[in-house]
Amino acid sequence: MDNWLQKDAVVRVVALLLAFLMWLFVVNEQNPQDTRTILVTPELRNVPTGLVLMSEVKPVTVKLKGRRSELYATGGPELGAYVDLTAAQEGEKPYPVRLTSVPPEVELVQIVPPEVTVRLESIVQRQLPVELVLRGTPAPGYAAGPPVLSPVQVLIEGPRSRVKMASRAVVRLDTEGAKDNIRVSVPVQILDSKGAPVPEGLRIKPEVVDVSLPVARLPAKLVPVKPQIIGEPAEGYKVSQVLVEPATIIISGPAAMLAEINSVSTMPLDVTGASTNQSGDLRVVLPQDVRAEVERVRVTAVIEPKTVQRTVEGVEVKVHDLGDKLTAAVQPNTVRVTVAGLYQNVNWLTAGDLTAYVSARELTSGEHELEVKLVLPEAVRRVAVEPPKVKLIVKPAEASPEEKKTEGKS
Repeated sequence: MDNWLQKDAVVRVVALLLAFLMWLFVVNEQNPQDTRTILVTPELRNVPTGLVLMSEVKPVTVKLKGRRSELYATGGPELGAYVDLTAAQEGEKPYPVRLTSVPPEVELVQIVPPEVTVRLESIVQRQLPVELVLRGTPAPGYAAGPPVLSPVQVLIEGPRSRVKMASRAVVRLDTEGAKDNIRVSVPVQILDSKGAPVPEGLRIKPEVVDVSLPVARLPAKLVPVKPQIIGEPAEGYKVSQVLVEPATIIISGPAAMLAEINSVSTMPLDVTGASTNQSGDLRVVLPQDVRAEVERVRVTAVIEPKTVQRTVEGVEVKVHDLGDKLTAAVQPNTVRVTVAGLYQNVNWLTAGDLTAYVSARELTSGEHELEVKLVLPEAVRRVAVEPPKVKLIVKPAEASPEEKKTEGKS
């Protein structure tokens, strides 16, 4: 037995076998069998002409088995996950996921999910008329004429659902402050039925439209501004004056329309219940197609106390300055008095607030026609007295009983 082991060939075979066993041990310990899951997004191949992808392709997980070193040397690019759409049609359908290659030392366990859903739509075309949307207004005294668009229609191309959403083809042009003709190329915008931009995915042919817009100076005319006042001031007050600044403005527009306009009015200024001046910056009211150099004017309604007249009935006429031993009677003994003044001073007057009288100074017995005089409250003035004159009958006064006794003894 010992002699057999001492032979060179046998030693070499045993050594080789031991080395191989050692290698297997090391490999199993250092590079064992394992599994690995890789997340990959399949590539879409052979999409039929005339169809377009309308949904994102969701990633799938690929489970592999093999030596650890081989597994971690394998990634998504090496697997080449794809979906073959050669026989695909319009619509949403599931399609199987395939791998281009799997390394020989690696085993494919499963693909989850084994299919992905793909939504495809046909590419269609549609023509839309071009609509011009103007923003802003030309400079005062200028107006824009009818626009010219070239072309007047555009062709839109894209997925069926996107084309179906398209409702309007719009170009926008800013005319603010323009004084000269406008010639520009404007990009086309596609809007849906609600006026919102259609999502991306449409091709527009052409993408820009040439717009020509004539801008010319209009005839002009200087006209007065007539303010509009509504409502009534507080009781006892009135609108004594209405001021406008500026009082005249320049308007412009078609000559035929200007010929019929002699003045312009303002929006109403309400003075209801006012007892002080009322002011406002009011918009000028203009016919369509007529413009003004200013859009608003300053209107001031001057509010003042109202002056009124009032007639008071039954004012008693009194006798002043009657001499001693005389008596007097007034015919008629009352008069009607008309006075004037501010509403607050006059409106509440009664007969007791007025004094009517005649003066009997130096008058003797008999009948006298005298002018009625008045004593009035402050800030109230006389307008009329009816009748203006009265009859004053003056008589000697009867002697008292004591005076008669004295005269008898005499």
